[in-house]
Amino acid sequence: MSMCSRCKRLFPLGSRCVPCAKARAKRNEQKRQHTRPSPWARGYNTDYLKARAAILAADPLCALCYSRPATTADHIVPLSRGGTNDIENLRPACGPCNFSRGNRTA
Repeated sequence: MSMCSRCKRLFPLGSRCVPCAKARAKRNEQKRQHTRPSPWARGYNTDYLKARAAILAADPLCALCYSRPATTADHIVPLSRGGTNDIENLRPACGPCNFSRGNRTA
């Protein structure tokens, strides 16, 4: 007989009893369903990287707060709302400004 590592009940074999093993499998499945796709899958490909480099080289200040150096390129129309990685749809932004905008259009 073994003791379940989670609830400490006795059971025949393994490291978890059947109810705890099922609960763990359910939690793992929920985690898998809520994982975010990779940046590449979301549309941040080589076109974006090239346009981002050009935007940051041309204007080193954040276009939203004008006080911090730009470290990211912000999409004016987000990719998830039909925007593109064209240079006309990007503007320089610091991390805090870009991340606080979320999925909103400019």
